[in-house]
Amino acid sequence: MRIIAFDRFKPGVTMKTIEPYLPQEVANVWRLWKAGIVRENYARADEPGVVIVFELPSVEDARRYVDDFPLSRAGLLEWSFVPLQAPLPIETLMAPTVDVGEPYDRTTRPAGRG
Repeated sequence: MRIIAFDRFKPGVTMKTIEPYLPQEVANVWRLWKAGIVRENYARADEPGVVIVFELPSVEDARRYVDDFPLSRAGLLEWSFVPLQAPLPIETLMAPTVDVGEPYDRTTRPAGRG
């Protein structure tokens, strides 16, 4: 399951407040990225903070990871989570004549088969 997690600074927290924690914070996210747990990581454009896309079984698992981030352990952030799934069984949105059978990757068909 993909889970979007985004943070907000708690009241009174500034960039100067978090600066000493950033090297360990970034290293922690990088380790999770290399492990395939973090799929995407963005800086927020609307306010200070980040958006992290996790690949995990549950929101509880994502919460466990962000609770271990240095900035979270220091009590500087509030986190929100949005679990994602495919919209409905996607085949229900297609006409009955649409081919949704195997092979799913049509680019591997032998030449001449259409």
